Amino acid sequence: MEKSESANKMPRTEAEMRDRISDLPDSLLLHILSFLPAKEAVATSLLSKRWRPLWFSLPTLELHREDFQKFTFFYQFVDKMLNLVDLKAVKKFVFDCEHYRFGEYFRHRKISEWINAVIINKVEHLELHLYRKNNEYELPSNIFTAKNIKVLKLSGVIVGRTLSHVNLSLLQVLHLKFVRFPDFRSLGILLSGCVSLRDLVLSYVFLDGYPRLYDRHLLDIGGLHNLVTVDVPEFLLPLKVFSNATFLRFRRV
Repeated sequence: MEKSESANKMPRTEAEMRDRISDLPDSLLLHILSFLPAKEAVATSLLSKRWRPLWFSLPTLELHREDFQKFTFFYQFVDKMLNLVDLKAVKKFVFDCEHYRFGEYFRHRKISEWINAVIINKVEHLELHLYRKNNEYELPSNIFTAKNIKVLKLSGVIVGRTLSHVNLSLLQVLHLKFVRFPDFRSLGILLSGCVSLRDLVLSYVFLDGYPRLYDRHLLDIGGLHNLVTVDVPEFLLPLKVFSNATFLRFRRV
């Protein structure tokens, strides 16, 4: 009799556990989903009716090319998702296409369209990672005046020659890897517009033409009074720029 009662209790306990998860408020469920790549977050809609509408209000969209077997599936997924989700709810947007295969091609205008959509809706954390050996995508200018962005991580992109104004007043984290600038001046303009910057990482930053090392001493970069951690190539920028940093690391590249 005791064994029978014990056996009967197990299914009820498991059911109760499932019910407890489903009974959590939307805010908590969305927080859990924010740790998943977008493809997996959307897949949770198959669990039950309770989960079905949640992904429309995801606070984080992480889109990775390597999660899809075919490039066309990834392209269509990104385009459709950004047309369906509530972009006003998106605080973190990650677009990762570093690991695409030979012959796959993204229309640059479409990428800019996606970026503009999340910027207009006041995204706070923006990451854009493109294939570094095809370093041809030029960033849209409105990235540099997106006042709501607090974290900006870019790789495999180009900063255009028309850069003249930067206002990233809330930006605290700036990581650049395999990013190409037209000259020292453009790099200086970018850094000068990040007055709240606390964490700066520059890795494989390229300058067009033949950059003269003494040009860096002509840079007038001011306002970086909040720097805490700095990780930059040796001799890229004058030391006075980092005088307020708590942790400073110079690399050879």
